[in-house]
Amino acid sequence: MGQQLTLLTSATGFALVGALLALSTYVTLWAGLLSFATVSFAAVGAFTATHLMAAEGLGLWPALAAGGVGGGVLAAVAGLLLIRLADHWLALATVALILVTRVIVVNAGDLTGGSMGEVVPVEVHLWQCVLVLGLACLFLARLARSRFGTAAVATREDPTAAKTMGVPVRRIQVAAFVISGVLGGLGGVLQAGLLRYIDPDTFYIDLAVTVIACVVLGGAYHWFGSVIGAVVFTGLPVYVNQFIGQGQSIINGILLLVIMIWVPGGLIDPLRWRRLRERRRATAPAPEKSREVAEARS
Repeated sequence: MGQQLTLLTSATGFALVGALLALSTYVTLWAGLLSFATVSFAAVGAFTATHLMAAEGLGLWPALAAGGVGGGVLAAVAGLLLIRLADHWLALATVALILVTRVIVVNAGDLTGGSMGEVVPVEVHLWQCVLVLGLACLFLARLARSRFGTAAVATREDPTAAKTMGVPVRRIQVAAFVISGVLGGLGGVLQAGLLRYIDPDTFYIDLAVTVIACVVLGGAYHWFGSVIGAVVFTGLPVYVNQFIGQGQSIINGILLLVIMIWVPGGLIDPLRWRRLRERRRATAPAPEKSREVAEARS
C-alpha cells in the first residue's frame, strides 16, 4: 500500500510539472507560434536554480523566482531574434536552440556540473507543485479575458488581418515568448526538485516531444487542455509503467495517433463542444410546439 501511494504521489508530481511545461508551450501556440523552446527555458531555470541553491544556499522560493527570471530572459532574447521566421522555420530554430542549450550546459561545468550533471539540494513537495500550477492557471485564465488574450487569438487566426485592426502582432508574440519562458523556467526548477538530479540529457528533445504531445492531446485552443493532456500523457505513464513496463511507450504513441486522427482538436476543444451545443439546440423541439403536442395528447 505504501509503495502504491508513493508511486501515485510521484506520478501526480510529474503530471503537475508536465502541465506547467505544457502551458509554457500553449502560450506560444496561443499567439500562433509553434515553438519547442520550452525545454531550453526549463533547462536554464533548472540549472540556474540548482546552482544558486548549492552555491548560495537559497531556498526553493527564491531559487524558483530566479529560475523563472532566467527562463524569461532567454525567451525575450530568443523571441526578438526568432519570431520573424516563418512557421516551420521557427520550429526548427527552436529545436536548434535546444541543441545549443545542451552544448552550453555540457561546457559550462563550473555552473552546471558539465556532462556529469548536478545533485539538486532542495526537494520539491507535491503541495508546492500544486500551488505554482494553480497560480499559473489563474494567471492564464485572467489573461484570456484581457485585451492580450483577444489580441493573441486574432494574431493566431490571421496576423495580417490583426495588423490592419491595429493589433501590435510582433509585441504580442514577444510577450507570449516571455510568458512561455517564465512558465518554462518555473517548470524546470520543479522538475529538478522532483528528480533531485539533473544533467544535460534531462532537458532534451524527447522532453520537447512529450510536452508538444501533451498540448496536442489535451487541446491547443484552451489552457485547461494542456493540464488534461499532461495528466494523461505524463502522469499516467509514471504510475502505469509498473504494470506494463516499456509497453507504455507503444500505448502513448497509439493514443497520440488516435487523438490526432479522430479528435484533432484535442480532448478539450471549445469549438467542438460549441458545435455540439448548437446542434442540440437545433434538434430540440420549440417550447410552444412541445406544449401543443402535450395538450393534444391529453
